[in-house]
Amino acid sequence: MISRMFLRHKSPRQPRLHRQFAPAVSFSSTSAPAPPKLISPDSARSYCLDLLRQNDHSSHLLTPFQHPRARDAHIAIRAFNINVASIDSQVSNVTVGNMRMQFWRDTIASVFQGHPPAQPIAVLLHKVLSVDQAPLSKSFFLKVISARDQYLGSLPFASLDALEKYTESTYGSLHYLSLEAVNQHNPTLDHIGSHIGKATGIAAVLRGIPLIATSGTGAVVLPLDVCAEFNLRQEDVLRQGGNAPGLRDAVFKVATLANDHLITVRKMLGDVGKDATGVAFATFLPTVSTSLYLERLEKVDFDPFNASLQRKPWNLPWRAYRAFATKKF
Repeated sequence: MISRMFLRHKSPRQPRLHRQFAPAVSFSSTSAPAPPKLISPDSARSYCLDLLRQNDHSSHLLTPFQHPRARDAHIAIRAFNINVASIDSQVSNVTVGNMRMQFWRDTIASVFQGHPPAQPIAVLLHKVLSVDQAPLSKSFFLKVISARDQYLGSLPFASLDALEKYTESTYGSLHYLSLEAVNQHNPTLDHIGSHIGKATGIAAVLRGIPLIATSGTGAVVLPLDVCAEFNLRQEDVLRQGGNAPGLRDAVFKVATLANDHLITVRKMLGDVGKDATGVAFATFLPTVSTSLYLERLEKVDFDPFNASLQRKPWNLPWRAYRAFATKKF
């Protein structure tokens, strides 16, 4: 029996015999607080912070580490992601989901035209653009919406490459926006953000496996080529959960891809130097929660259904502070 452990030193995507592990993130169930009746920037901020606190623990916890001028941008961007990501679990069919996605396309267009609707996320985002003068790109918001729209109905990914493309369009775009919020337009930093986005997104997909499998959708969204490689059948996962034959091997392979991206991030941070450890560094802190999830996943032998993985990691605040203070992950 081959032990499943991540390699901590990357060998560019080669098959591994002895493997060792590193970090991850997640999908969260979304219960949104009721929008305030009067939409001022302050009330919009409170609403968005409540949304993060209830549905994205790590982003809420990382808020104080963000540069003061970029803090509202961080809150608005992450609240936007929660709202768009939750559409799939809140609608009864794909057509209704498409309509909700179109609502967000129209909302983003209105915000960038200077006429935000009375929606808290839109109001705070308008404040970020008009008052804070953050040079955010509309195209990244639209890219997130289009990628989420494409996979409505909990469609599985055709391949690992398709999964990477999806995470680049979603979580990668969020990281590009975070860099723009601190006025960083550097191809190398963008490259780091891309790897962080892919690692974070892949870990989010892994964390969402038990949530989607036990929901009304009852689906398994692991890449089909990986499922075929390990003879993993959807019906086995739905019936047996973490005991499904082939599941842990499939999860290990996908998690290793996330781990490889994190290894690349650490190497690039060391190579880039002060550009990466300056004002941009706080935007890279989601790496901490991603790392923690992957470490915990390894400890339970890559069983995504293990109940311990659904609990908030007690050491996330300390790990985030240590990373911010030392400028190392």
